[in-house]
Amino acid sequence: MPQLPEQIRPYVAAVAKHHFWILSLIVPLVLVPLLFMGTGQLDSLISAKKSQIESRVSALRSVQGIADHPNEAWSKAVEEQTVKIEEETFAEWTRFWDEQQFLRVWPAKLGDTFLRAISSLKLGANLERPLLLRYQNMVPDLVRELPKRMGADDLMGDAAAGDPKPGAAGGPRPGAAGGKPMSMPLVIWRGEDQARIAASFKWENAPSTAQVLLAQEELWIYGLFCDAIKRANKGAAGVYDAPITQVTQLAVGYPAAEDQPGGQGGGRIFLPKPVAAAAGDMPPAEGATPESPETGMPGASGRPAHPRFGGGTAGMGPTPGAEGGAGASQPALPDDALREWIYVDFTGKPLNAAELGTLPAAKLVHLMPFALQMVMDQRRLDAFLADLATAPIPIDVRQVRINASASAGQPQSGQQPSGSGSEGRRPFDVTVELRGTVGLAPPPDRKAIGGGDETPPGNGGGE
Repeated sequence: MPQLPEQIRPYVAAVAKHHFWILSLIVPLVLVPLLFMGTGQLDSLISAKKSQIESRVSALRSVQGIADHPNEAWSKAVEEQTVKIEEETFAEWTRFWDEQQFLRVWPAKLGDTFLRAISSLKLGANLERPLLLRYQNMVPDLVRELPKRMGADDLMGDAAAGDPKPGAAGGPRPGAAGGKPMSMPLVIWRGEDQARIAASFKWENAPSTAQVLLAQEELWIYGLFCDAIKRANKGAAGVYDAPITQVTQLAVGYPAAEDQPGGQGGGRIFLPKPVAAAAGDMPPAEGATPESPETGMPGASGRPAHPRFGGGTAGMGPTPGAEGGAGASQPALPDDALREWIYVDFTGKPLNAAELGTLPAAKLVHLMPFALQMVMDQRRLDAFLADLATAPIPIDVRQVRINASASAGQPQSGQQPSGSGSEGRRPFDVTVELRGTVGLAPPPDRKAIGGGDETPPGNGGGE
């Protein structure tokens, strides 16, 4: 053990003798500050955790105070609100249906027996075969009433019989040959277009109930536009001051549905490519289809076959595809083929039979497309469009084209589509093409909105 120097031995001995008292003073001086520091940090941590817990408890208490909290009472309230919304929806649907009753008037020519049966027909029910045969025999006569409603001559029979130049603006004028009396109608409806409509209502076999209902619906819409044209010409003293003088095309439903909504199909409206890629490109050639190399546009081979309009090649659609094209839907039931592409959605896309039965919007309203091409006084166009917009039946005009070129879909002043009857034009006459939809109320069906299965009679079964 090392020896301590003599000088410090007395001090060491004193510390050893009084070490207890020395430590009793030093230890508190060191530990008490450390104790205070540790206690402060612990208090801060406790306060933070306490605040966090209190905030969570407060949130839970606020949730407990919310009315209709997700519990038994909340579930009951949701069910009651759901039933209320279903009832309001069905009531509005029924009101929409009732407002269009004036349009759905079946012709008295069909007879009292037919009228009683159709007025009491429930959703999904079918008419008896004798009644279906009666409609089949009578519908050609009903179609031939359309020209008179428009204020035009009936050229359906003449054009269908092969009279010369059926594609002229009005077809052969009665009185020009054959000893028929001369007629001076205010409007000339193209004979070829009349014949096309008449042919779609001539059936070799007895129609189904669905076909009768859908065909009559088309007749109602055709009549709607015929009445609008006649109303536009009301008060005219002659052809010289009639707002509308010629109708070259009138189509509703399947023939008016566009494979590519918006007019991009068939070169009706040409969308130029970017400058870098458009060098040397030419507008689509007249008569070219979107599937042909001349257009450079994607094809639309999905147009489905339709029993009344052929295998996807008939009608006014700008892009007819091959029958049963790759994109065509295959109806599961015979009547489903009748529902292919007769309605569209709110973007103009044609709907197939399956979509009509599944899409919520398609269940509540049927949007039937229409196409109308006519020659009229351009000064009266606004009044005609306003008349369509204020019609009791919702008519939504989505496209208006004036003097459009038939070759490239480009507006060109003074250039008329072929067969438009440009001869004898008045100074302010233009060719106007309108496309859009007619909003029709389908029969109210509680099951479609999740309600019961009670549906009032007379709602047109089979649709």
